[in-house]
Amino acid sequence: MAEITVNGRIKVKSFQKSFLKEYPYLVPTMRTEDGKGIDNEMTIAGVRSKVNGSYSPSGESELSVNGNLTIKGFEDRFEKAFGVKCEICYQKSGRTFKTNENYDSMTLASANKKLQEDGAEEVEI
Repeated sequence: MAEITVNGRIKVKSFQKSFLKEYPYLVPTMRTEDGKGIDNEMTIAGVRSKVNGSYSPSGESELSVNGNLTIKGFEDRFEKAFGVKCEICYQKSGRTFKTNENYDSMTLASANKKLQEDGAEEVEI
């Protein structure tokens, strides 16, 4: 299981693709405060500017992600590092769902495996 490194200069789409290579049943999603989707061609720093109204550097410039990190831990660390919320979601029966309490305490690797066993669909970007 490889480690994924994320920084503000990476496009959302590129981040999602590298994430899906490791966890094909989990997809990181970002939305504005009113729930609108984010343009996947934007950089993570650009998303932060759109969501928060202006850009200001975050506390961390990079985030490392591995399979032993819980979903909740990933979401918290991502928001702290980049100043924007990132929800882990999955797809089942053609619909997208947030992991919420069903999976948030599981590691990324174990949640990915459990979703595969439970009939979730591989996510494609």
